[in-house]
Amino acid sequence: MKEGNMKRKNGFTLVELLAVIAILAILIIIALPNILKMFNNAKKNSFVSETRGLYKTAQQNFITSNGGASCYSNIPGFECDELDMTGRKNFEYFVGFDEYGEVSVISMYDGNYCVYLDNENMDTDFIEIDTITSEVTEEGYDCRDCVFFDNCN
Repeated sequence: MKEGNMKRKNGFTLVELLAVIAILAILIIIALPNILKMFNNAKKNSFVSETRGLYKTAQQNFITSNGGASCYSNIPGFECDELDMTGRKNFEYFVGFDEYGEVSVISMYDGNYCVYLDNENMDTDFIEIDTITSEVTEEGYDCRDCVFFDNCN
């Protein structure tokens, strides 16, 4: 046998490599929007969980203090007690209680997402924790004016 006629094929041809790269590019183009949407939904759901945690913490403090505080806030300008929110990310919040000890207004803003619920703008006498959902969470909207000036545009 002649060694000159037998060539050993090691590796892939340029056409095969380009075909694989093209297929991968198409898959990435199709999958990327869905992956980004899932990532954004996860961030939004995390914010909703933080807001629900704020709601529970405010309720617990209200009960523990026997209704000693009518509101809790870390926003300067409000004469409210501040909640111990150690270990949580930076956000501004306001939680107000009515004369019956029910949450009547809750607002939370982290620079990206915002929740503002006020029982005066709802069909209920007070705000329940189940009303804090991703549907009432707005992205890219600063709702602090709602708390300060009762001006929600």
